[in-house]
Amino acid sequence: MNCLKKILRWIPALFIFGCSWYLSSQETIEQMPTFWNADKLVHCICFAGLAFWVAFAVGTKLPAQWRIALPMIIVSVWGITDEIHQSFTPGRESSVFDWCADTVGAIVGSLVFFYFCKGIEWYKARKDAQ
Repeated sequence: MNCLKKILRWIPALFIFGCSWYLSSQETIEQMPTFWNADKLVHCICFAGLAFWVAFAVGTKLPAQWRIALPMIIVSVWGITDEIHQSFTPGRESSVFDWCADTVGAIVGSLVFFYFCKGIEWYKARKDAQ
């Protein structure tokens, strides 16, 4: 049963990986914001969400530095893969700046999950102390 839980924890991240791959396969993406560098903001937000769910899948049993670093590494490498994949899609191009936005998002998402868990731990400890 424990193994099944570990597998199920990956479902949100795998769903986002799949959506990312699908969107990278499209020649154009409709309804993108039109302000300057909007695509970088979209990359950052989407990859932050992905990193959050990868961190969830990785779990909280690892040492703190690995709970932050492992999701960042996985998502940043996915960003490179995504940019390479995009370079083969007609009408699309890859960009090192998109990958940088992906990596910034990965850092943000990993840290948000880490501190979210810390906040829950703090709340539980405070509640138990009362």
